[in-house]
Amino acid sequence: MSLPAPRAAGPYHVLMSCCGAFSAITFGLMSVLVTLDVLLRNLDIDLIPASVEITEYMLMVATFIAAPWLLYQGGHIRIDVVANLFPPPIQRVLAVFCNALGFFVCAVLAWQSWSVLQDSHHQGSVVFKELIFPEWWLSIPLLIGSALLTVEFLRRLYNDFSRKEVV
Repeated sequence: MSLPAPRAAGPYHVLMSCCGAFSAITFGLMSVLVTLDVLLRNLDIDLIPASVEITEYMLMVATFIAAPWLLYQGGHIRIDVVANLFPPPIQRVLAVFCNALGFFVCAVLAWQSWSVLQDSHHQGSVVFKELIFPEWWLSIPLLIGSALLTVEFLRRLYNDFSRKEVV
């Protein structure tokens, strides 16, 4: 069962909306950067030597920040063809199972990304490419995205169990 599109404004809704807006802006800037880089390279101007690397990081950040917003909006991928073959009570059990599995996987991912972030920070690991920066910075979007996905799956589980079904 999918949740209806969220309508209530509140801090959580604002947070999810900010995630969506931030990701949209990042994807837009990424397309501008790629277009500009291709144009400049065709003119034999290497003005942005780190453009490919920057684009890679922007893609990762935008994807992990967009995922919780997408789940919140009910825009995630679902295979309704299979779920619709079953009666509503079984569909509800499948929804609870999928939300519980999503919660578990995202909680483990959040915990693991926190562990990697701490380990990388304590070791003082550094990324050496065109850009040079602490490696633990790369774990931040994964940690934020997986933590917010964990919260969203927990919210969905709460809604699954608090919803009154008429049989």
